[in-house]
Amino acid sequence: MNQDRYSLSVEGEAYRPNSSARLAGQLVTRPALHTDDVHVDILDEDGLVVTGAPLSEITVDPVLGRSARRMHFPDGALFTSEDHDAIAVLTGRGAGETLHKWEAFHPRLIGVVVALVFSCFLLWRYGLDLLVGAAIALTPPIVIEQIDRGSLGTIDRVMGAEETQLSAEEQARIQGIFDDLLAELSEDERAEHNFNLNFRDMERIGPNAFALPGGTILMTDQFVEMFPGDDTIAGVLGHEIGHVVDQHGLQQTYRALGLYVLIGFLAGDTGPLLDEVLLEGNLILSLRFSREHEREADEYAVQLADAAGYDPAGLLEFFEVVSDLGAEPVEWLSTHPNSSERVKQIEGYIEALE
Repeated sequence: MNQDRYSLSVEGEAYRPNSSARLAGQLVTRPALHTDDVHVDILDEDGLVVTGAPLSEITVDPVLGRSARRMHFPDGALFTSEDHDAIAVLTGRGAGETLHKWEAFHPRLIGVVVALVFSCFLLWRYGLDLLVGAAIALTPPIVIEQIDRGSLGTIDRVMGAEETQLSAEEQARIQGIFDDLLAELSEDERAEHNFNLNFRDMERIGPNAFALPGGTILMTDQFVEMFPGDDTIAGVLGHEIGHVVDQHGLQQTYRALGLYVLIGFLAGDTGPLLDEVLLEGNLILSLRFSREHEREADEYAVQLADAAGYDPAGLLEFFEVVSDLGAEPVEWLSTHPNSSERVKQIEGYIEALE
């Protein structure tokens, strides 16, 4: 094939104007008279001209995978050819022709695939945390409030939650501890989260406490019955407040949902997945905080309880009881690292206060 657009010869198939009869054809080009345009003719098997026209009057369909290129002449004649390179010489290599060339199999594709897989790994290993941070920053407060409401509704519907049986005096005592802890937070931390304490009677769950992303914290009657001391309750509530302040819940949520929701939040549209998974609260309740998050929340609880005037050893006593039981006895505990290990870490946090 001659690479000069003014003297091309391209093999293909042709259709006469207003005819569906296919014939073997050849497209040939020559310089147009008195212009810089290219004159294009279609020849039949006998070398006779079927039709012709200046290139500027011919419509050339864009590249579509490996499909034959189609050229529509002004009088209705059609020429098709699978010689993409020749058509590209005639029309100029646009974006479609370049993509088609890259789609053709070549050993370099192996390198492209390897690079793509490696890029995905780097995104998962290092880029996901950046995307998580961006998604959290772009999440509207109303969405976080809806997440809390949906999660609390799920707890009430499917986890055997009943109205609390704690007396008004007992609830007020624990609320006072909660308020003391919140008073030690900065104004920005209090303004950023809608902190509120809820009580539920959950015999099936047992001694338990939950922290939801927006600041909703739930404590079961069974927890209060098993650990009634002010210092212990302050330590556990401080731990849950730490999860909220450091946004561990949203971090775990977005990491669990992966790039779909992250990209959706960055693009401004999460589709029905948000309603089905986030706002209904099903995912939130199935998450497990990482060990690093638990260590951060423990350290935060020790410092917060101490600042609020409670003995930070209350959290230590809680985990010592758990460790003495010889097992992680309730669902709240099953989401956390081994208690005996945490006892040693909390002792270190308390020593650092002195």
